[in-house]
Amino acid sequence: MRVSSNQSQFQSFDAINKHQQAIMDVQEKLSTGKRVNRPGDDPIAMNQIHSLNKSINTLTQFEKNGQFAKSQLVQEETAISGTIDGIQRARELAILMKNDTYGANDRKATALEIGQIIEQVKNTMNYTNSEGEKLFAGNSVNVAEAFVPDPNNPGYYAYVGSTNSTVGAATAAIDVQANFGARFVQIGFDADNQLDAGDLGDSSRVRITDNGDRVFKVPNATTQFVDDPAGTPPVALNPQPDANILNILVEFQKTLQAGKAPADNLVTDMDKSLTQLADIRAEIGGRQNRIDAQYDAGQTFKLSLEERKMNIEQMDLVQGISTLTQHQNALQIAQQIFSKVQNSSLFNFIN
Repeated sequence: MRVSSNQSQFQSFDAINKHQQAIMDVQEKLSTGKRVNRPGDDPIAMNQIHSLNKSINTLTQFEKNGQFAKSQLVQEETAISGTIDGIQRARELAILMKNDTYGANDRKATALEIGQIIEQVKNTMNYTNSEGEKLFAGNSVNVAEAFVPDPNNPGYYAYVGSTNSTVGAATAAIDVQANFGARFVQIGFDADNQLDAGDLGDSSRVRITDNGDRVFKVPNATTQFVDDPAGTPPVALNPQPDANILNILVEFQKTLQAGKAPADNLVTDMDKSLTQLADIRAEIGGRQNRIDAQYDAGQTFKLSLEERKMNIEQMDLVQGISTLTQHQNALQIAQQIFSKVQNSSLFNFIN
């Protein structure tokens, strides 16, 4: 087969170009430290890298969610602790005012301090976070207040956040009642990606707001709210105000303002509320522990994903330098061959 001079030169040019391109590719990989910089470098590896990046970014978002959730729970814990302090002081005063050594004037004076405690407790029950959202309004976080003046009973307060009035009395509804109207954030991977009414068995999600009706409502309250505690006999309000701790304190204040000793039911209901709030505060601590556990697990998983990604993506410097040297040598040889081939013409010998 006859080989023309042009064909020989084209082949030499092609070889030089290929080696030069190979050198540029290796130099790029050495400069970036990655053997896969674009899909054409290794399509299968690039697909794996995209999947790993997606998982790593998701874990990073879970970390941010956990940080946000902890900040919310710390604020909620602070609000509940403030409420507990106020109720404990009110309870101490209630026990003192039951003593016959204190007269009507002493009780009326104490009613002023109870008024201050009522304001403190009302503020904590209407606690607003840094985003201007009500912590205890359930998912109705944008209401002006979670507890507002009761239109049916002046002087008392009613809850206007998310309620659980549609929840039945079945045993299985306990978790639903606890979580109804609450807001959740995801802090970890979930097997089924389904949000249930209760999050107690779902470590991938954490509740960041609580239903104020559940938090501050006194369980099995026995206090009777009356129109005029000084009346004989006192007339019960109809309808009765909500049995939340704020209204218990209001009733206590009204009793003191009337110069009367507080009933045993008031102290008992304060004790019930303190127990309820202590349990919820412990529950919040449990949620914070879940966030920490998920963070630790996420960090371990993230580290393994990053290591796997590095093994797929990173360039072996020793191998890269060796490959670069080979291509440089091949280019030099191709250039030398070309210098010989381009003079291989019969016209150079005709003279």
